[in-house]
Amino acid sequence: MPLLVLARHAHTIPAAEAGTDDVDRPLSDAGRAQARRMGEHLATYSPGVDTVIASSAVRTIATAEAVAAGIGIDPAAVVREPSLYNGWVDDWAEAMATIPADASGAVIVGHEPTVSAVVAHVTDGGASGQVPRFPPSSIAVFRLESWDALDAPGVAGAARPELIRHFKD
Repeated sequence: MPLLVLARHAHTIPAAEAGTDDVDRPLSDAGRAQARRMGEHLATYSPGVDTVIASSAVRTIATAEAVAAGIGIDPAAVVREPSLYNGWVDDWAEAMATIPADASGAVIVGHEPTVSAVVAHVTDGGASGQVPRFPPSSIAVFRLESWDALDAPGVAGAARPELIRHFKD
């Protein structure tokens, strides 16, 4: 049963304080620690994660690279998916469809409000109207019968999360 983890990037420095555009905002010191804890937590899962995908924003890449390092994957192997930066549920469904068929697990790191909408969509197609609260450094963990459950656009109602957690200090 493959493992799917949907994640929001860790805590960032506000754009005005960082002196950057939104896409270039870095993680804060607390965010780097949160991302490391995410990776350490995900390293405890079996089967483990062997695929990491992130939005092209600096903060999601940094989060994904820290998670990858924590689970024993070379951070350079993180797949950067630009459509996840301003994307919506359909963009995430397309990204999920790119997960290799032989992958044992995958993490996808992105932004709010999209991550919580995708979690709701994967859970029940959004039918319940319940969208989880997803602060920075949050994850939703799903165990799937197979990756076929995520074939776009059929991702709606693929599974219920076994865990929703955040790694705030």
